[in-house]
Amino acid sequence: MLIHETPDKRDTFRYTFALPRPPVIQFLNTTVELIDISAGGVSFKNHGFNPGDRDRITLHLGDEEIRFKYKLCIVIVIVSIDAHKICHCLFEAPDVDQTEAIHRFLLLKQKKDIRESLHPR
Repeated sequence: MLIHETPDKRDTFRYTFALPRPPVIQFLNTTVELIDISAGGVSFKNHGFNPGDRDRITLHLGDEEIRFKYKLCIVIVIVSIDAHKICHCLFEAPDVDQTEAIHRFLLLKQKKDIRESLHPR
């Protein structure tokens, strides 16, 4: 079993998906909207899941503005569910290509956010 224990759950940059249309995934045959993504995993609202639940998901990482598209097929495992009923999941054994794609997506999103904060439209 994969155990994730740390006093600081925000060690890495975490990109929060914009409303009203965050990406959706199928997790244990339930459609869930992602709240955010980091290099280590994703989070979403709980729909009756439990810590330790795992499933292979498909996530389309992409953004026309940053000219990036990647189809991520990976196993995620719920490591905790917080008091706000948010499932915090880790990517389980990502390969090198998956890790690089996630990092690239996050870096491009982070740069885009910084540009927009410096030069608001």
